[in-house]
Amino acid sequence: MSKQRIDSSKTYLWCDQCRRSFRHEESPDGTCPICGSHMQPTGKMSAILRGLMANELAASPIVTKHRQIVRLIWTRNGQGEEYYRLLQPQIPYNRFEAQVTDLIFRGAEEGWISIVIPAAPSNDERQYRIEFHDEDRFLAELGAIAAQPAKR
Repeated sequence: MSKQRIDSSKTYLWCDQCRRSFRHEESPDGTCPICGSHMQPTGKMSAILRGLMANELAASPIVTKHRQIVRLIWTRNGQGEEYYRLLQPQIPYNRFEAQVTDLIFRGAEEGWISIVIPAAPSNDERQYRIEFHDEDRFLAELGAIAAQPAKR
């Protein structure tokens, strides 16, 4: 059975998780640049209609921006790539990044991680940080992400 070739000039990629469409060049590997989920090709009209319908159902852009800020904090100065290189997980980097970001949020909700963001924007990046109250737990959870078997 031969794979059908997708004409990227006539389709977009749709992320069910984020309820957004992206151009193919925004995601060469077919994963959502925001959440790391696998996306499906969809026709242009379908993408437009889904996008219009999703505007009423979608999470606030504030939630998306919050995720982006936290991801920027923990991955800055190549730290995300360094974790990825050291742990060598069997998942693509963008999925690893999304899972670690989720882990940081879970840790914040459970109280063993604090996310520190200044009250007003600052050029001093040291004011944007993540504090680990239980480093051993973070390392164990990070190891669990890395130990996940590769999905086929």
